[in-house]
Amino acid sequence: MNRASIGRFDDCLHIFSFLLSDAVTVICSFVLGNHLWHYMSGNVYKLYENYGVTDIAFNTAVVLFILTWGGTYHRNSSVIHVIRLKDLVKYVSIGFVAVLSISFFTKTYSIGRIQALITFAILLPAVITERRIMDFLWENLYTKKYKLKKLLIYGAGDTGKRLAKAARRNPKLSYKPIGFIDDEKPVGFQVTTNPLYVLGTFKEFFNIAKETMANEVWIAMPRAQQEQVLHVMDSCTALGISYKFVPSLNELALHRVDMQALDGVPLFGIRTYRMPYLSRFIKRVLDLVFSGLVLLALSPILAIIAGAIKMDSKGPVTFKQNRVGLNGKEFCIYKFRSMFVDAPPYAINPYSSDDPRITKVGRFLRRTSLDELLQFWNVLIGNMSIVGPRPEMPFIVAEYNDVQRERLSVKPGITGIWQISGDRSLPIHENIDHDLYYIEHQSILLDIIIVFQTIFFALKGVGAW
Repeated sequence: MNRASIGRFDDCLHIFSFLLSDAVTVICSFVLGNHLWHYMSGNVYKLYENYGVTDIAFNTAVVLFILTWGGTYHRNSSVIHVIRLKDLVKYVSIGFVAVLSISFFTKTYSIGRIQALITFAILLPAVITERRIMDFLWENLYTKKYKLKKLLIYGAGDTGKRLAKAARRNPKLSYKPIGFIDDEKPVGFQVTTNPLYVLGTFKEFFNIAKETMANEVWIAMPRAQQEQVLHVMDSCTALGISYKFVPSLNELALHRVDMQALDGVPLFGIRTYRMPYLSRFIKRVLDLVFSGLVLLALSPILAIIAGAIKMDSKGPVTFKQNRVGLNGKEFCIYKFRSMFVDAPPYAINPYSSDDPRITKVGRFLRRTSLDELLQFWNVLIGNMSIVGPRPEMPFIVAEYNDVQRERLSVKPGITGIWQISGDRSLPIHENIDHDLYYIEHQSILLDIIIVFQTIFFALKGVGAW
C-alpha cells in the first residue's frame, strides 16, 4: 500500500467513525424523545406504540443521508469551526423536517407536535456535542496514536507560508508540514517560526521527497513554469505521493473562481457573493432591534463603566478613531477608552494584559469585551453591523491587495469569525481567510451562531487583546 493509499484509508476511517457516532447519537435522541413524550403523556407502558424500532432506524437513515448530502463528513468541509457548526445546524434541521414530512405524507406512523419539539430539542444539541467530542478524539487521540501525514511544500513564498500555517493550526486535516522546496532561498533558511526550513532546490526534489518519506506535496508556486509543475507531479506519481497545486489563477482570488466545462474545455468565471435583498433587509432590522435593545437595557452599566473610567485615569470616557467601512468609506468608530490618553491612537493593538498602555479599568473592559459596547451606536446609525469583518484603520487599508479589499464589500461588524477563532491574537489583516469565509457563506443563520459563540466567549472572559 503506497502513501497515497494510506491517506485515502485515513479519510475513509474518518468518515466511517463520524457516520457511526452520528448514527448512535441520532438513534438515542429519537428513542429518548419518544420515551420523554410517552412519560409526559402518562403512557409509560406504550413507549413504542405506532413508533417502533423500524421507524427509528428509518428516521436515522434519513437524517444521516441529509448530513451526507450536505457534505458534513468531508474532512476539509471547513477548517473554521463556526462554518461547520452552521452547516451542522442547517442540515440536522433539514433532516428532521424531512422526517416529519415523510411521517405526515406516508401515514405509516405519527409524530405529534409536542413530541417533535421534544425530540428536536434533544437531537440538535446532542449531535453538536457528539461532533465536538469526535473532533477532540480524532485530533488528539488518533493523531497521537497514528502518524500525521507528512507534508512537503514546494514554494517558500507567501502562498507556501500561508498553507503551512493553515495545515499546522488545523489538526483535523491530519497534516504535519516537514519543510519547503525552493530555488530562491538557501538550504537551511528558516521560513516559519515553528520552525520550518528550506530542505533543497527544485533539482533535488525527487531525492528529498523520497528521503523524507513525504505523504503529500503541495505545489505552492502559482507563477511556476509549467515544466516545473509537471516535473513535480511526475515525481510524486513515481513515488506514490499525493499532490495538490495552486494554479496561476491565484491573483484572481481563488475562492471566487467558478469553473464549468463546455465540450471538455474549462471556462472560468468570477463569482460575486451578496446576500439576497430579503436577507439584507432582515439583517438590518435585526441590527436595529438588537443594538437598540442592548443600548437601552445596558444603559445603567454604560453609566457605571463611564464613571469607572473617569475615576481611574484622566481623559475622555470614549475613544474615537477613523476606520474604513463598506465600499472603502471612512467613519468614526466609538469605544470605551481602555488605554491612557497619551497612548498613540494608531499604534499596534495590545496583545497582552500586561501592556503598559492599558489602564486598570481598561484591562477588565478588554478582557470582558465591554469596551466594545459603544459600537452598538455605530450599528444603530448604520456604519456597522452586529456581525461582519472588523473595520481596519485607513493606513492599513491603503496597503491592501485586491484580495484583502474584498473585506470592504460588506459592512464591518462588532463580532465575526475572526473574533471567535484561535487566531484572534494575530493582526486583523493577517487573517483574511476568516473574512473571506464569512463573505462567501454569509447568512442570517450564520450571524445568529456567531453572536451566540461571541456571548459564550465573553462569558469565559476571552477578550480582544
